[in-house]
Amino acid sequence: MSKEAAGTRRRNPRGAGQALRGDIVSAAREVLVEDGYASSVTLRGLARRIGIAPQSIYLHFTGPDEIVQAVTVETFAQLGRFIADAKQGIEAPRDRLIAGCRAYMAFGVENPNLYGLLFQRNRLLRGEEPRPTSADEPDTRNPDAGPFAYLMESIRLCVADGSSDVTDILSTATLLWAAMHGFVLLRNGYQFPWPDLAQVEIELISSITRLREDGRR
Repeated sequence: MSKEAAGTRRRNPRGAGQALRGDIVSAAREVLVEDGYASSVTLRGLARRIGIAPQSIYLHFTGPDEIVQAVTVETFAQLGRFIADAKQGIEAPRDRLIAGCRAYMAFGVENPNLYGLLFQRNRLLRGEEPRPTSADEPDTRNPDAGPFAYLMESIRLCVADGSSDVTDILSTATLLWAAMHGFVLLRNGYQFPWPDLAQVEIELISSITRLREDGRR
């Protein structure tokens, strides 16, 4: 039986190694979308999906944990783009904050397994905790901290233009993130007769960040 008949992928042309790496990450992402468990990502399983020998994966990754980490970093970037797209064309800081927060929650509800992956403790593979950020120095280099850093920056801009009167930006951002995270988990995990979801989301964001209706003091 030929390698082709056995389901083995033809060797990539010279210089196409990154294409295989991308295929591996995409296959792992599919597995995680399907069931959400990092333990379901195995070298043999990925090799079958792609049509390669399991040993080929070692050319790009040391093992399943590193592949899951690659999917996690990619998902954080996707979340960041999703939030940025939602803010596109919106000028007022108050409205940008609301749009970004609602996009965060929408991403979590529309992608429950990938969202869950972002908060699995075992994704911190090398003992690298996210570096703490401050309201004055958003850490945009750290994919773990990025969305939270941008949340703080959005609140800071609301304070600067007078549409919010909170005094502790880090504390406010932490409370808001915790509330949004809980809201996503509740919506993903429970059947509940929710009232108007758009209104609930806006009230959640506005009450924690003390936004003014008119956007100004």
